[in-house]
Amino acid sequence: MHASRRSGWDFFAAVSFILAACFVCWALSFAASFGPNFTITIRPLQWAVNTKFILLTAATFLPALCCFVVYPEVLSSLKKVNANWKVYLMAVVTGLSLPLLSYPGSRYYDFPWGREVAIHLGRVFAWNLFMAPFWEEIVWRGCFLKRIRSFCSAPTAILLMSVGWTIWHGGYIAFLYRGGIPVEALRILPLTYFCVGIILGSVFEMSRGSIWPCVLMHTSLNSATVIYYTPHNRAYEVSSYMSELIFAAILAAIFLWFAMRRTPDSILNSQGVVSE
Repeated sequence: MHASRRSGWDFFAAVSFILAACFVCWALSFAASFGPNFTITIRPLQWAVNTKFILLTAATFLPALCCFVVYPEVLSSLKKVNANWKVYLMAVVTGLSLPLLSYPGSRYYDFPWGREVAIHLGRVFAWNLFMAPFWEEIVWRGCFLKRIRSFCSAPTAILLMSVGWTIWHGGYIAFLYRGGIPVEALRILPLTYFCVGIILGSVFEMSRGSIWPCVLMHTSLNSATVIYYTPHNRAYEVSSYMSELIFAAILAAIFLWFAMRRTPDSILNSQGVVSE
C-alpha cells in the first residue's frame, strides 16, 4: 500500500496493494484460526474478549485504517451519502435475499421466518454494521476500486477488484476450515465471493462513489447468512452453497450490466471516481 497519495495507480501498484492487504489479512486470520486462543478479562468492567476475536477484527481493521490514513478517496467515499434511494433499497434487499436463495439447495424445509428471526436479524445487523463489513468496504470499494479507475474501465476495475476481494477472503476460508466446514463447501466459496464482489462493485458504481449502499448490502448479507445457515447445520450443507453460488452468478451478471448502463465513464470522471 505504498503508492503515492495523489498520483493515479498503474497495474503494478494495484497488484502491490492486493498483495499487501491480503498478506496482512491472511497472517492475522491464520493466527486466529490455528494459533492459541486466550481470554482477556477485565473484571472491574465485567468484560472479556478472546485473542481469536481480536486477531480477526484486526485482520480487516488494520488495512482499512491504513487506507483511511493514506488515501483521500476513502474520506470522500464516506462523506458522500446522497446516492439514489433506489440504490440503497436495492442494496439492502439484495443483501438480505442472497443467502436465502440457498434454500432451494437445502434438504430442510424449515424457512427462517417470524418475529424472533426478525429480532435476531436486527441484532446481528446492528452488531455487524461498523465491524468487518464497514472496514472491508473501505479497503475494496472506497479505496481500491476508486484508485484503479485511474487506469482501467469500470468493468475491468470491478473484475480486478473482485479478484483481490476473493483472495482477501482466503484467510476467512481458513477460519471456516478450522471450524469444521467441509472442504467440498469451501471449494465453492471463492466463486461465490467473486460474484458477490462484482455485485458490490456494481452497487458502488451505481451509487456514484458512495460506499454506504455497499456497507448496508454487505452488513445485510452477513446478517442474513447467519440467520439462514445457523439452523439445521446448513453451514455444513454443500448443496446450499451451490444454490447460493448459482443465484450469485446470475445477480452478478445483472448488476454488472445495469452498472455499465447507468455509470458511463464520463459521469464517473465528473464525480471524481477516477482520480483525486
